[in-house]
Amino acid sequence: MITSRENVLIKKVVKLHTAAGRKKIRQYFTEGIRSVGQALEAVAPIAEVIYSAGVFRLPEGGELMDRVFKAGLRTVEISESLFKHVSDTENPQPVMAVIDIRDCTLDDLPEAQDMLLVIADAIQDPGNLGTIIRTADAAGAKAVLLLKGTADPYSPKAVRSTMGSIFSIPVMVQCNTEELFCRLRERGVRLIAASPEGGTAYWDADFRGSIAIIIGNEANGISETAREYSDLCVALPMNGRAESLNAAVACGILLYKALEQRLT
Repeated sequence: MITSRENVLIKKVVKLHTAAGRKKIRQYFTEGIRSVGQALEAVAPIAEVIYSAGVFRLPEGGELMDRVFKAGLRTVEISESLFKHVSDTENPQPVMAVIDIRDCTLDDLPEAQDMLLVIADAIQDPGNLGTIIRTADAAGAKAVLLLKGTADPYSPKAVRSTMGSIFSIPVMVQCNTEELFCRLRERGVRLIAASPEGGTAYWDADFRGSIAIIIGNEANGISETAREYSDLCVALPMNGRAESLNAAVACGILLYKALEQRLT
């Protein structure tokens, strides 16, 4: 059992709390019985499972650890006080998985006539980004593509907000805007941007075929480059006094409009 904060593994996990650490080490972590279980089910590239004895006192904790042991994963037991030190939550369930970050490129995406993608254009809030990833997964999107300036999808808050979808749907990070848009057009993907100044109400738009839905920054909306490359800008009309919709909510509305058209 590890009890020292000076242990190499413990120091590594502490570094994974920072964007710089995750970028250098190429790993992130997820906490809790449910989330670690979802990572197992998705066959995520788990490097190690870290736990303290308290996990066996929790409902379903022993069952999860049985699955971990049977999967042959590397396991490391640490003291309960040390787990609180490495945890990102105030009252943690004492089990976490350290997971390798899988690099994803456009070449990894399958050729499809009706491919649905989501592009996050400088989404700043990790909770919003996590919810967008979760919603994209639920609606059947093939990937989420993050333009430069978008929050880190592997931060603890973003990972929690995905509710397990980060393990299932490919995520491309730090995409070059113009290069990405040109590559998508070459593959026959139409670019549809959500914009308050959009000329078409979303319910009148055609979301069939291969499309990428662009969701812009919470405060400033889509970038000028995204607007220039977009084949269509759509608006989500509002009758109330709110100035705008939450970015993740807007994404959900458009994704499910696309899903509706694909299922009918």
